[in-house]
Amino acid sequence: MRISFIILAIFFYGNLYAQEEKDSTIRRCPIYLIDTVTNNNFFVEARPAILKVYRIRGKLTVAVDQSGQLVSFYFHDKRLKEGKYVISPGSRGSREVEAIYSFRVGEQASFITISSGTIMVSYDKEKELWLMKVDGLVANLVERSVTYYKLKADLYFK
Repeated sequence: MRISFIILAIFFYGNLYAQEEKDSTIRRCPIYLIDTVTNNNFFVEARPAILKVYRIRGKLTVAVDQSGQLVSFYFHDKRLKEGKYVISPGSRGSREVEAIYSFRVGEQASFITISSGTIMVSYDKEKELWLMKVDGLVANLVERSVTYYKLKADLYFK
């Protein structure tokens, strides 16, 4: 009886802090994609955005969508853990994340990998929310020129 209670408690505790799979509409966009030359933000802060938390093949994915622009973070774990994650293209480690910025113009779509950065994850027990602080760099190569963009975000979700 005691062993079955312990096993049941472990499964309940594991699901208690897991992320919920859902879409949420946020009044103000939490993503800042800033051109390093002109300081132009490509995400409009005053417009709403959709925060999506879901799983692909059991692995956690967090995405923010605003009017045809999308920033996605692909984790290699089933659920988040507190601490620091490193953004790197083609990663496979548990503390590494793949991230992309994509946008649509008419019928064409473009995908740009976020080349480097960090994600700090923490859990607020009082509010029961996860906080993801993202700081990254996007390098966009077009013909012979490279343009750099800074990516910053503060994401709150359950």
